[in-house]
Amino acid sequence: MGFLDHSTNNIIIDAVLTDAGRRKLADNNSSFKLAFFSLADDEVDYTIIQKFGRTVGKEKITKNTPIFEAQTQGALALKNRLLTLPDPTVIRLPTMSLGVGPGSLSGNTITLNRKNNPTIADVTVTQLIDSQTRIPDGTGDVMFTVFVPDRFLKIQDGNTLQVEPTTRIASYNVVKSASTSQGGSQASFILEVQEIDDTSFNVYGNGSTISTVVAVVGDQSGLRKEFMVDINKA
Repeated sequence: MGFLDHSTNNIIIDAVLTDAGRRKLADNNSSFKLAFFSLADDEVDYTIIQKFGRTVGKEKITKNTPIFEAQTQGALALKNRLLTLPDPTVIRLPTMSLGVGPGSLSGNTITLNRKNNPTIADVTVTQLIDSQTRIPDGTGDVMFTVFVPDRFLKIQDGNTLQVEPTTRIASYNVVKSASTSQGGSQASFILEVQEIDDTSFNVYGNGSTISTVVAVVGDQSGLRKEFMVDINKA
């Protein structure tokens, strides 16, 4: 959903079904039901408030922020979901740290090989806040959605929700594997390299390496962690 025009006092809302929603509607078997919805602030640049202050900054954001049009590809929309918390005084939200074994991790990038080990990576994401004893209530997730480029990677023994036919982005359900001492959640899954032919390394990479992105999103909190995966031709 998006705003077509907010230059006047009239608010015009453009609501569209995603490609996945259209497929469920086309099934015509009563499986298409609107049960929940999410809001997001992907367009908002909050450094404006840091620069101009809360009062003037909020006014500039309201009047000058361009609004995205509605997206039919669910994987591209709602990257920064809004969240309602029990405690309205919360000023910091958790982040998600990345841990890997096996597989080579450097910064925010995992390196895998097409044929030679490691061809898999045991990935763990952990919710945390540095220098805090507990994360805010309402931000601990029970379920996570992992978005993986299906051309190059898959989640081993994963529960596939859907694969977008255009972008070939596959989404998987992952249940939290543990709770942290701060009250956050951990999720673990195994990334595995798909069968990739030599031509793909020329089309999607530099001939020897394909670089792609994997995203992990908490279903309850909307917290998002993105990281790079480099796949070597070796």
